[in-house]
Amino acid sequence: MMRDFWETHHWPEGQRRAHWHLLFDDQPAVHDYVRAHTELLDRHPELSPVPVEWLHATLQSIGPLTPDVAAAVADAARPALAGIEPFEIEIGPAQAIHNGVVPAIYPEEGISALFWALRQVTESIVGTEAMPMAPDRFWPHLSLAYSNARWDHDDLSRALAKLRPPRPRVRVTRAVLVDQEQAWRDKYTWTVIAAVPLGIRRGSDAAGVTRVDGGGRG
Repeated sequence: MMRDFWETHHWPEGQRRAHWHLLFDDQPAVHDYVRAHTELLDRHPELSPVPVEWLHATLQSIGPLTPDVAAAVADAARPALAGIEPFEIEIGPAQAIHNGVVPAIYPEEGISALFWALRQVTESIVGTEAMPMAPDRFWPHLSLAYSNARWDHDDLSRALAKLRPPRPRVRVTRAVLVDQEQAWRDKYTWTVIAAVPLGIRRGSDAAGVTRVDGGGRG
């Protein structure tokens, strides 16, 4: 049985929480992959599909941050991520899990190294006690839909096993710090705080943190 994702992910109304994400706004192959699942997912009212414009892979959830602390986290991440070179990942195939539909992300080594680097640098600013508990192992994934009910998803699992669109390959070149908000039982939206590039060391013309002021998705 698939469980209700939202029952265990209910934020206080109006609360915003900082997260580190991979974003896919500039990855049309990923958009095509997601759209290949749209018809199937739309057959199931028990699912809340993630709109293409809000696709993301969560690298690290943090929690509410003041603007000054968020800026400090982004600044601290730049030298940490300078030591991680851009890398490629592959997305898929999609599968139904305990609370939604997700394709895994492979290989895990690069994205796991990115997770632990971001975890360490974020803890150095906000403190360990302010962070969610660290997992024994980081499992990278991209959510296509969240479950909004408790239901038997066997038919969905069988259909997903037959639906195998080409798996997109993506070059990861940045981590994005966002100020995220929950649209209850629907989706997550956010404002970009900063995009931090990988593998760019001090002295490079492109070095530094790209900040985004005001609203928007980034």
